[in-house]
Amino acid sequence: MTTEHAYPRDVRDLYERFPYPLPTSAAEPIFDTAIGVDLTFTDLDGRRVLDAGCGTGHRLVGMALQFPDTSFLGLDFSGSSLAVARELARRHGCGNVAFEQGEIGGAALGRRFDVITSTGVIHHLPDPPAGVTWLAGHLEPDGAMYTWFYHLYGEYDRLLERRLVRLLAGGNADADQLLRDLSLSLSMARYGSGTSHSDVSDEAHVAAAADAYLHPIVNAYDFDSVAGLFAHEFPWAVATGVNWQDGSGVINVADWADPKYGAITAATLFAEPAARTAFLGLDPRSQLRCLELALRPTGFTVVCGKGASLDRCATRIQRGAALANLCGGGEV
Repeated sequence: MTTEHAYPRDVRDLYERFPYPLPTSAAEPIFDTAIGVDLTFTDLDGRRVLDAGCGTGHRLVGMALQFPDTSFLGLDFSGSSLAVARELARRHGCGNVAFEQGEIGGAALGRRFDVITSTGVIHHLPDPPAGVTWLAGHLEPDGAMYTWFYHLYGEYDRLLERRLVRLLAGGNADADQLLRDLSLSLSMARYGSGTSHSDVSDEAHVAAAADAYLHPIVNAYDFDSVAGLFAHEFPWAVATGVNWQDGSGVINVADWADPKYGAITAATLFAEPAARTAFLGLDPRSQLRCLELALRPTGFTVVCGKGASLDRCATRIQRGAALANLCGGGEV
């Protein structure tokens, strides 16, 4: 198809040069999104899922292996990334995955999906609200989205470093050399331990550093700002998990004492009994604000949906929507 370009040329050039998240099909699939989706939706059998901004497909193939009876489409603008993704899917025998070159905000795909996943992509869009509208338009009436964003608090220092690199590179300096001279590299545990990159090769580190420090468009959010981003298209949205250096946790606002599935508890946030008591006495939205201030996450997951999509979500998500709906703040 003819692509309508929503991204500037320098963004597209970046990922042609540095396919992301892992630049080789020899690296193993990444299963963090598959795990998150499995903890979110009760039944994906027979459903159609779009991974919007699939990159090299390592998370998409992880989902395809986890859900063999689900149909997946990977969308990305980078031909280099899609070449890796196609080979990765072939190597793992994923017959339930197809790929298409295109862009969020570009030409419409001409079909709708039951679920859209988009992890680490919306915050890089030139116009995130327009991108959300484009994605919502590709959902079925009862469709839902699983998304991941940079968090403003935990990413603050990195974003300042990125700004320095961008300014210095604007003087026609070699951006790759700048990263080396400034000793800037992204820890593979920055967004949690044990759930992200399986490949720690030099090539993978270079791709991660390019994405972290050379991308010309980066937006970072807190829970409230993502609520504003989604409110015009979705009646409900729930923060379902956070990542921080060497850690990740599930959010269960209905029970801050239950550690099931690695859920964050009041004791995770506050060692002092008086602080825990004060925290537990707050309303759920205020508790979420305390969580992000206490943990200062590097990233977080938000699930949102339309129509009756909430009925297909796990009980934890349904209760979260009733207690701490980011879009509405009340029962849905």
